[in-house]
Amino acid sequence: MDYSARFQPEKRSTIIKGISSLIDKNVPLRLSIVFNNQRIYCYSGKRCDIIQWDYAKQRLKKGHNAPNGQTPTDFNDELLHIKWVVMELFKSYELNKTIPTPTQVREDLKRNINKEEIEIIPLKEFSFFQYFKKYIDEAPVSPGRKKHLNTTYNKVFAFRPNTTFENFNTQSLADFRKFLLPKLGRNTLSSEMKRLRAFYGYANKMGWTTNYPFKDFSIDTEAYGDPIFITLEERDKLFDAIITDQRLAHVRDIFIFQCFIGCRVGDLTTLKHSNIIDGCIEYIAGKTADNKPRIARVPLTTKALAIIAKYHIPNGDLLPYISDQKYNEYLKELFKAQEINRMVTKLDPKTRKSIQVPICDIASSHMARRVFIGGLHRKGAKNEIIASMSGHVENSKAFARYYNINKEDQTQAMKLIQ
Repeated sequence: MDYSARFQPEKRSTIIKGISSLIDKNVPLRLSIVFNNQRIYCYSGKRCDIIQWDYAKQRLKKGHNAPNGQTPTDFNDELLHIKWVVMELFKSYELNKTIPTPTQVREDLKRNINKEEIEIIPLKEFSFFQYFKKYIDEAPVSPGRKKHLNTTYNKVFAFRPNTTFENFNTQSLADFRKFLLPKLGRNTLSSEMKRLRAFYGYANKMGWTTNYPFKDFSIDTEAYGDPIFITLEERDKLFDAIITDQRLAHVRDIFIFQCFIGCRVGDLTTLKHSNIIDGCIEYIAGKTADNKPRIARVPLTTKALAIIAKYHIPNGDLLPYISDQKYNEYLKELFKAQEINRMVTKLDPKTRKSIQVPICDIASSHMARRVFIGGLHRKGAKNEIIASMSGHVENSKAFARYYNINKEDQTQAMKLIQ
């Protein structure tokens, strides 16, 4: 019998002076079981702070004791036992050719797990957007992916607040694409449509709807130009620069450190001193957490260690992280201040035609990742070694873009016939 079971902290809201705020401390951890177009929420008997919970890995994060003092190992072992009980229970239904009622599952769980707080919620009571939120909460995807899904949710709501599964058809998708087109580049637009398609696929799988508007709707393939990034010499120019503006000095340190470890910004902001093991940074690359978790391990260089040594942050963070928006905004300001402004050719995200812009105008956090990968590639490092440190999945299209011939290669070739 098909079913799904996932743990999730209970999110509670309260109203304080007219403002809704989230209470996220010491909340019950509930087990959500979906089967036969029904959902059962079962209290697991465990409690945690929401910030301690790893949604993708379905467990208490390492280094975070539960509010009652229980270690992550003991806490997670008990959760595994609960999931084992659920698995055995549904196996017994299948062997006995039994289609259980929600009441029967509730009683069986109460008897086998010995927990009392169980409620049944018929799925038909939920709206399109409530289902979308459930998908975001329950889908086995990384925190970064959930952030993007929330963005898609907001865009659909802005497009048509009264959306239902039934009134969203192929024409609606075309109208939604037109709604987004003036605001987004074509690659970003395609990504938004793919996330909406993934939600519909999940909703069909879970029996929330039988409508699938993407059956006769095609999504444009993303098109990318060659990766653009600063040279290792420009990187070192930034590293050696004397910067009196503390704000720009901090963003310089964050950027240069990211250049030396090559991670995505979503992974960067989770790094703490505990991620340093035997002189290397170790972490699970966020984009691989959905499917096949991939451990990225990067030896720390002298310059990277020098940057870390500047900061002593009480919560264990390696660096004074800032929001993605400010990071990208300050980087552009930093590049201009340090006169890193050579002209480069890029693909216009809306027209997909080549345009020339100063490199300072397109500086972003992701450029640091390109510096790491592109720098190693041009120095002759083997692709599999680079991928083991960058966290790229096997056969990654993004990684393959670094194989393109660069100007230095062409210049050296021309010297052969000069």
